Amino acid sequence: MNNTTYDLSTWGVGAIVGVSLLGLAIWIVFLIAYIKIISKAGYSGWWVLIMFVPIVNVIMLLVFAYKEWPIQRELKELRAWANQIQRGPGPQQFGGGRPGGPQPGGPQNPYQQR
Repeated sequence: MNNTTYDLSTWGVGAIVGVSLLGLAIWIVFLIAYIKIISKAGYSGWWVLIMFVPIVNVIMLLVFAYKEWPIQRELKELRAWANQIQRGPGPQQFGGGRPGGPQPGGPQNPYQQR
């Protein structure tokens, strides 16, 4: 059995600085990625600072994971708006059945041929 202990004093100063800089670079890349994810979700990028608060970071992770994101809410509203436009105006909007108004059963698009 090999009973080897690792001692940092055998490392050179350059190796310790190099590993530290590599760790810092990786940490910064992940921090920027978290900021981009939170921003794309529709929240402020400053919410990433909550990861430094010990208990609150776990709670906020769960809130972000299970709450409807603002971008999802906006997408749902836009899809509902697009569906409403595709259906065309209803008879209550233009008084369907009146002379000069759209007749029931007529084409939705006035340029569309039957």
